[in-house]
Amino acid sequence: MAYLTVLVLAIALVLFAFWWRSILSRRHRVPPGLKELPGPKGYPILGSVPDVPEKNSFIKFADWGKEYGPIYQVNLAGHNHVWISSDQISKDLLAKKGAIYSDRPHIPALISDNRTSSQYLPLLSKNDGWTRQRKFANAIMRESEKALFHRYPELEAKRMLVELLDEPDRYNHALESFISRVTCRLAWGRSEASDELKQRARELLIGVSPTGALGNKIPFLMSLPDWLVPAKAWERRRAATERVFFQVMQGEVETDIREKRAPSSWMKTFLENRSKWGFQYEMEGAYAVGMHGIAGALTIAAPMQTFCLAMCYYPQFLPMLQEELDRVCGDRLPIAEDRPNLPFLRAVIRECLRWRPPVPTGIPHFLTEDDEYNGYLIPKGSVMHPLEWAIARDPATFPDPEAFNPLRWVEPGYPTYREPLTHYPTIINSTQFGYGRRVCQGQTVADEDLLIGIGSIAWLFNMEQASYQNADLKGEPNVVVDPEKIESKSLGVNEKASISTEELNAGVDLIDGMQPTMEDVILSKYSYPGSFPTLNHAEEKLPIEEPKKKPTTEVKKAAKMIDPTLDFTTLLIAKPMPFKFRMWPRDTERATKVRNMCSESFQNGEYCNSREYWGENQGIDKPLGWGKV
Repeated sequence: MAYLTVLVLAIALVLFAFWWRSILSRRHRVPPGLKELPGPKGYPILGSVPDVPEKNSFIKFADWGKEYGPIYQVNLAGHNHVWISSDQISKDLLAKKGAIYSDRPHIPALISDNRTSSQYLPLLSKNDGWTRQRKFANAIMRESEKALFHRYPELEAKRMLVELLDEPDRYNHALESFISRVTCRLAWGRSEASDELKQRARELLIGVSPTGALGNKIPFLMSLPDWLVPAKAWERRRAATERVFFQVMQGEVETDIREKRAPSSWMKTFLENRSKWGFQYEMEGAYAVGMHGIAGALTIAAPMQTFCLAMCYYPQFLPMLQEELDRVCGDRLPIAEDRPNLPFLRAVIRECLRWRPPVPTGIPHFLTEDDEYNGYLIPKGSVMHPLEWAIARDPATFPDPEAFNPLRWVEPGYPTYREPLTHYPTIINSTQFGYGRRVCQGQTVADEDLLIGIGSIAWLFNMEQASYQNADLKGEPNVVVDPEKIESKSLGVNEKASISTEELNAGVDLIDGMQPTMEDVILSKYSYPGSFPTLNHAEEKLPIEEPKKKPTTEVKKAAKMIDPTLDFTTLLIAKPMPFKFRMWPRDTERATKVRNMCSESFQNGEYCNSREYWGENQGIDKPLGWGKV
């Protein structure tokens, strides 16, 4: 009986596979005179899903681009995905043909349809809601930029620096709090919701990431009852909590306006001109503001974390950056007016976005009509990916693309050099912010936050990579609390890190008689750096018989597993995982000055403590509150 059941199921599966293949072949029938885009063949039903690693999948997609060309297609569980590794092709399609390439794909895991709900501007299809909110976004960004973002980044930079002085091992928390506080002030004029905003951003990121919510991996689950699918119940609670949070924040700004104490904010702009924007439902204004708050909290901290990573592995550039800051700023922190005089700082920021882009797969577009490109058919319904990881590694534009090198932006002779240096380099309109009608409208906020945030860190701190030899890993990290105690280089070591300098160099002195290039190490076929486990320190040295002999399989394997700068989170916004490094103030006077400025701001009431919105334990086991992430 059991044998018969298995046989029936097997036959049913085979029949389903043939049926599905016939559906796909009819859907993607190529007209005469056109060719089908190249790409991996994949498997029945699943397509190429088994070939795509969850960790650093963008490297696999870049590898396929080298194999199949700068534009190719991949069947992922019955959906056609087109990957573009060229900036020019991305412009030709996503910008020049924006009329048919500007929609967004459906995200199954969200309770409300992201394309039509008018809740999240970056995820909306090209419809009336998108037009309304885009107009609003343009207005609030122009207003903020004109007002130098109300000096909020400069205000919060002082608090961030003191947190780094006190707890350098929690650098990720300090950087993310800095961005979240600035964004809270821009959105609602107050910073006490920063922890809540970070949590709203984390949960939404899970909901929209292909490798996050279970509903995006197995979409049919979202049609089942909540009690049967915990992931669906989690999403419903997330959406309800977000909605109430946005309502609360709008209500507080309304109260501040009535009492004539409302600071400048996007919400204040909306409330003082409610009828101007034509919003169609009660909460649309709250979502239009809240979504920009979440978007800022999601993305801008990632390049700041990349900056710390880069300064540890490419330390030659930190003194150059500090020399520029000292020459321009002297004994004070950088301010917005310094921008024209800080080209190397802007180059470092631009290189952080290129070297480790926060959205390495790009934000996908959705094609609404069949199209043709260079004799190839691009079928209607394709999900289009401008693959930022590959676009930012075009060797013709970026020589030695795997190296972090900010000089490529400020030295004549590099393809990326532009004048005048009072304006260039700039991250504005860089490929990381998207293409055509879907260009990110918050890029000026990101630009200001990164200029002040990264500039302030480099002005105050020295950094270097930690190793097993010079880091105290047995007890608590030696944290700089009092600037009077910094005569020696005290350590701020992140205990969550897993890879040392020795592991970086383990057993890879020579490959085929030559030092391996980053290209060899990172982009070797079927190698996905960052997904490997921590190497045992006692086992980290692999034998090499003779340097100029062909290396053993074990050595080759180690060579493909050595880049800790590619240990990224797996969600749509890719952030470097925490790592060990040393951070200490450059001198006592700077540290004392920053502490005094921060203390003065506290005394003036410019800072307040973070607030909890959902009661004890942030509402765990209650109808509203923080979900598990």
